[in-house]
Amino acid sequence: MLNTNRLRLYWANKTLNYSALILVTLLGVVIPCWYYQLNTYVTPLILGVIAAALSERDDNFTGRLTAMLLTLLCFAIAAFSIELLFNHPLWFGIGLCLSTFSFTMLGSFGSRYASIAFASLLLAVYTMIGGAQPHSIWFQPVLLLTGAAWYFLISIIWYIFWPMQVIQHNLASVFNQLATYLDSKAAMFHPVTGYTPQPHRINEAQLNAATVASLNQCKALLLTRAQRGHVDSASDRFLRIYFLAQDIHERASSTHYRYQELADHFSRSDILFRFRYLLDSQAAACRKVAQCIRLGQDYEHNGESLSALDELQFSLNYLKEQHKDEQRSLLAQLGYLFTNLMTVEKLLHNIGSPFNNVLDEEELQDTEPRTWKNMWGNLKANMTPDSMLFRHAVRMSTALTLGYVIQQSLDLNLGYWILLTTLFVCQPNYVATRQKIVSRIIGTVAGLVVGTLLLTLFPSQESQLAFIVIAGVMFFAFRLNNYGYATGFITLLVLFCFSQLGQGFAVILPRLADTLIGCVLAVGAVAYILPDWHSRRLHKVMADAIASNKHYLDQIIGQYRIGKKDTLSYRIARRNAHNQDAALSAAVNNMLAEPGRFRTTTEESFRFLTLNHALLSYISALGAHRTRISDHVHTLILESHSLIHQHLDVLHQQLFNHCEQSDVLLINDLGLEKKLSTWRDEDDDSARMVLQQLHLVYRMLPELHSLADKLAVRVQHPENTEQAH
Repeated sequence: MLNTNRLRLYWANKTLNYSALILVTLLGVVIPCWYYQLNTYVTPLILGVIAAALSERDDNFTGRLTAMLLTLLCFAIAAFSIELLFNHPLWFGIGLCLSTFSFTMLGSFGSRYASIAFASLLLAVYTMIGGAQPHSIWFQPVLLLTGAAWYFLISIIWYIFWPMQVIQHNLASVFNQLATYLDSKAAMFHPVTGYTPQPHRINEAQLNAATVASLNQCKALLLTRAQRGHVDSASDRFLRIYFLAQDIHERASSTHYRYQELADHFSRSDILFRFRYLLDSQAAACRKVAQCIRLGQDYEHNGESLSALDELQFSLNYLKEQHKDEQRSLLAQLGYLFTNLMTVEKLLHNIGSPFNNVLDEEELQDTEPRTWKNMWGNLKANMTPDSMLFRHAVRMSTALTLGYVIQQSLDLNLGYWILLTTLFVCQPNYVATRQKIVSRIIGTVAGLVVGTLLLTLFPSQESQLAFIVIAGVMFFAFRLNNYGYATGFITLLVLFCFSQLGQGFAVILPRLADTLIGCVLAVGAVAYILPDWHSRRLHKVMADAIASNKHYLDQIIGQYRIGKKDTLSYRIARRNAHNQDAALSAAVNNMLAEPGRFRTTTEESFRFLTLNHALLSYISALGAHRTRISDHVHTLILESHSLIHQHLDVLHQQLFNHCEQSDVLLINDLGLEKKLSTWRDEDDDSARMVLQQLHLVYRMLPELHSLADKLAVRVQHPENTEQAH
């Protein structure tokens, strides 16, 4: 029984499971080639397998078959085009440039087509690498397509036996990310005098971005099982659990008061430690949920976090019984936080019976274009230099064409590896490209050193075929988690593949030289061809973050009149707010990694990121406590919201247009500060909570306006700015 459970745990590991698929596929290529002594067949068959594996995206059965047939068609066009034009350099160069641009722009049709386009370009380069070998026009294309078709066959069999496995892996990743995010929230409850929350806020914003990315990826996978946004019955359980994860995330991202004030007032009490322990216990529960989902087991909520909740309630009641006037308002804030975490506890308990969770609309937003009309509209919208996809397409086509020109000019027989390196390394922005370059060079050098040693020690065909299989499996195992290791293993695979043709040692130096040339072309392309520096568009990302928070707040305030409704429009507004917060965090981090002359607003950008995430946290608290409140209180809420809405709208316009002067003076605040403070102490708990959160938002607005002014001045007058190096 113990061994069975251990095997289930191994099988539930995403990396091990995918590695098993690759292992079966590669053995299905290598063993027949070894048995029938078809040494020249090994390389193109394995390259076909690699291209097919890199093109694959999860989908339902019909979607998979459609994508596979489309991929094979694109592969055939790419391979036969290379064979036909290989001996006509001029036409080859023109075709390479146009096809690279066209394939890259296919990404505007959706993520599935982007993967197919990249894999088609990759297969084209693979065809070039083998083009120098004497063979008929059919030899390479047929073998490449056979390798691809073999992988697709094994993949579809894998899917038939385990159709939900990918969704289970990704939903488990969501709960692991939630656990890490809850750990970061727990660290905020640090009862010391002079507590500074900004470093924790920045870390929290980055972890929130990772959680949002995990939620988005899981949603995309659920949509592959959907019809018009409605998931089929086989996935309904996972959909319900996903919605519970969304609700937990909204409540986890909430902030009910300023942490530094709580730390100052309760620095000699254990109450904040008890909040911290409860959050730690709920994080542990999320990790247990993740493990149960991976193993396909039902989750049973244990009593550890429930016990922590009870102890916390006893401590709160004890403090309230002290009747200290200076703590009365702060204890009310802790009460709201307690209610929020109590709801998180209920949501965790409901994961064991997800169908008990009643939803207003069981539908997901589908942003992928599903009709030819929508696809064509997306393509036209991206055919402009303002589009990041268009810029990337221009860079890729230019860089690959230059690589081909270099190969032809220097008459490099193996120079097509320049194109291969450029294709893998050239990313849509400078920072991602630089990270790939470092990993690519280190991985290539390590792979060549190790490969040289292994070629010397293991000259037999059988041992080298074994290393081909091992290197291929390890490449896919590390491809997403460690690109440096993945590059090292794919370099080993290439060396042993060419060794089957009697050229193992001969490709070592060309591989290294071509890698360096390809890296130079990639970094040159992103730095000088329609460069997309984050510092130049950071103001628009900030504007989008403010606009999405404004829309999220609008959706929430409307529900305080009608009551809580988890409608699709509400969930879209919530997800957009978190997506834009994640985009802002990524943009600021990327700007800091760009060359020094482009980093002109470092301190202001970090502060804006902190405030925007705090703003989202305050708004999320309003979303977590949605309930219908009385009309006479709702009037003040509407008045407060209207003024905050005006401020956020002015901020959005100023940031988007980079205006040095905003129209904030035209807004009449009508003594809002006094009204919010007064009403917060006089009405019922629900009303006080809403007015308190609106007051927290309102107190942030002056600093946000001040930062917007400074950002506009620094960007429009960079000569007055000290460069950050």
